[in-house]
Amino acid sequence: MMSSRQLLGVARSRALGSASLGLRRMATVSDSPLDRKVRQNNWEENNFINYKKMSENLAIVRSRLNRPLTFAEKILYSHLDDPHGQDIERGVSYLKLRPDRVACQDATAQMAILQFMSAGMPSVANPTTVHCDHLIEAQVGGAKDLDRAVNINKEVYDFLSSACAKYNIGFWKPGSGIIHQIILENYAFPGGLLIGTDSHTPNAGGLGMAAIGVGGADAVDVMANLPWELKAPKVIGVKLTGQMSGWTAPKDIILKVAGILTVKGGTGAIVEYHGPGVETISATGMATVCNMGAEIGATTSLFPFNDRMYDYLAATKRKDIGDFARSYAKELREDEGAEYDQLIEINLSELEPHINGPFTPDLATPISKFSEAVKANGWPEELKVGLIGSCTNSSYEDMSRAASIARDALDHGLKAKSQFFVSPGSEQVRATTFRDGQLKTIEEFGGVVLANACGPCIGQWDRRDVKKGEPNSIISSFNRNFTGRNDGNPATHSFVTSPDLVVAMTIAGTLHFNPLKDTLKDKDGNEFKLAPPSGNSMPPAGYDPGQDTYQAPPKDRNTVSVQVSPSSDRLQILSPFAPWDGKDALDCPILIKAQGKTTTDHISMAGPWLKYRGHLDNISNNMLIGAINAANGEANKVKNQTTEAWDAVPAVARDYKAKGIKWVVIGDWNYGEGSSREHAALEPRHLGGLAIITRSFARIHETNLKKQGMLPLTFSDPADYDKIQPDDKVDILCTELAVGKPITMRVHPKNGESFDIKLSHTFNEGQIAWFRNGSALNTMAKNTKN
Repeated sequence: MMSSRQLLGVARSRALGSASLGLRRMATVSDSPLDRKVRQNNWEENNFINYKKMSENLAIVRSRLNRPLTFAEKILYSHLDDPHGQDIERGVSYLKLRPDRVACQDATAQMAILQFMSAGMPSVANPTTVHCDHLIEAQVGGAKDLDRAVNINKEVYDFLSSACAKYNIGFWKPGSGIIHQIILENYAFPGGLLIGTDSHTPNAGGLGMAAIGVGGADAVDVMANLPWELKAPKVIGVKLTGQMSGWTAPKDIILKVAGILTVKGGTGAIVEYHGPGVETISATGMATVCNMGAEIGATTSLFPFNDRMYDYLAATKRKDIGDFARSYAKELREDEGAEYDQLIEINLSELEPHINGPFTPDLATPISKFSEAVKANGWPEELKVGLIGSCTNSSYEDMSRAASIARDALDHGLKAKSQFFVSPGSEQVRATTFRDGQLKTIEEFGGVVLANACGPCIGQWDRRDVKKGEPNSIISSFNRNFTGRNDGNPATHSFVTSPDLVVAMTIAGTLHFNPLKDTLKDKDGNEFKLAPPSGNSMPPAGYDPGQDTYQAPPKDRNTVSVQVSPSSDRLQILSPFAPWDGKDALDCPILIKAQGKTTTDHISMAGPWLKYRGHLDNISNNMLIGAINAANGEANKVKNQTTEAWDAVPAVARDYKAKGIKWVVIGDWNYGEGSSREHAALEPRHLGGLAIITRSFARIHETNLKKQGMLPLTFSDPADYDKIQPDDKVDILCTELAVGKPITMRVHPKNGESFDIKLSHTFNEGQIAWFRNGSALNTMAKNTKN
């Protein structure tokens, strides 16, 4: 009797039989529409979409699972490294996957490429691109800010440009636009799997691609042709019915979902939108929804392939991909009867515009109740600044709707009362909206057009209108609004909403304005209501690509050299971390017991620190300087347990490391939420940390810690967090580390009896090897030698 695996092999052979015969008889017409060779994009000649392989993998998995599949499952299972033997259980199994592509933004690319260089390979094994968008500071306006950034960051840009040329990586120069918009316009395709070193990579879900944010070490695995590991996500379904109208925009869908699920409700899950309402949203609108899914902790977010995606592919010179996707369309949506782990239903016809914040992206308030909330909470009522654009909301449709509101105000003799800034998402959108007049209207309205870059969204904003510590309110169409994120001022109340509401509120200059019901006074003192926004989802005259900002790898890469100066304060060649010594760690001090929200912005701030992203020792001087110490309620002030002196967190960590003392961090719920930046894991490892012990982790950060050879551990009983005092010392019984079993932390209070606490973890065997060898990169090097 045949084993199930043998039977599957026979089934696979039969499935391939006719195609194989077709190849032998040199047919002039392909036997299957999936046999076509369709390029992934217009930039790379030899990278193709392999729907046929995906289809074969899915057939194998279907025969094993024998149940309807969600769209998210179809993409993941069609990219399995071993569809025959892979364990598949949502929320339990670790999947080994083969992504189609890798994308890196310039701030995270530096460390990813430095790690890849240490692997000793001559070329990336999978298609990879680098995008220069994070290092451009908003100061006075687009062209001048870009020139300034190119000069200041020349060393980093030269490194990235030469490394990309050396290792066969596509390079998008400064001024190209934001990574996620470039991916949507050029590289995303329905049914594909992409990993990107930025948490908002899921933006490509607007074209039906599973695009997942990761740390640089994960990217290096795929660049080096290793399978990429992901815990099989659960799938949250969001059924959309009805149709948006008036002031409601696609952004309001995710603002509403964030309010329902909270910043940790999507952790370990893919959010899959479906239902008849999906057909009424533009492709770029769907991208907006997927982009901000990062704020609920979701692995990624997805929409099924439809005609709106086809139209966008055609408009961006990829009609061939749209046609190919139509031939595979049955597998580019959920199966009938597919079951979700959780289901949310939203009627778009009843959805109100929302404003979320301040200080967290999940505090959702409908516009009808927002003015009341402002009063009740004592939020600063005057609106100082409005900002639109960024990777979340900078499409042609977004800019057109925003310009229509600005034009309405101008026609009534009004301009922006608040400061107003626009960050175009890409050179293509900038050039097209310049040609079609939207940018002219926005500038006439009083707006300042910034560079095609992240800018204020990630803290790259030289803001000068308020002093640090001065309470004030700003509103943006960005995705993230953590304390101090945009301008470095912890007293800034940052709210996120649609571009439409941002523009409307900048006209009024107050958070109390509701354009759905409130009136304004025109230049003659007559009252009027703003008309609801309007605009095309795509340019009727087609997109203008603008300046050519792409650098393809040269055909001859042998003569290219990558230079890193030993004296550089921005780039530093990495040295391998030391492997585990095989012993339990005894008498470890608690570097800090972090209290409340501890995001990657708290652990490794962006803004002015971005320039050190390629120099691990220098950027480690920002480690945990934003975290609140439970011992004193202050940031960046902890007690050195060897000297009893209070000092900055990085200084104390360096002192412990110099004395050969391993230390731990105690953290609260959803520790490490936010950005994918692996520096938040590299820095504690570099400064001598052993373990981060929390009530719970955000997905990407937990993986990043494992990759760098640290121990991300959670209290088996979350209430045990309260039993730990900042001046306790702990033993971590590392020798107990085994799959599926808790390990012991022995707590030694300063005054009192020692006691044991059980800690849980999610390590599998391969990840335990990372810890033993000192890092995932060390493990890769060790396996290569063997």
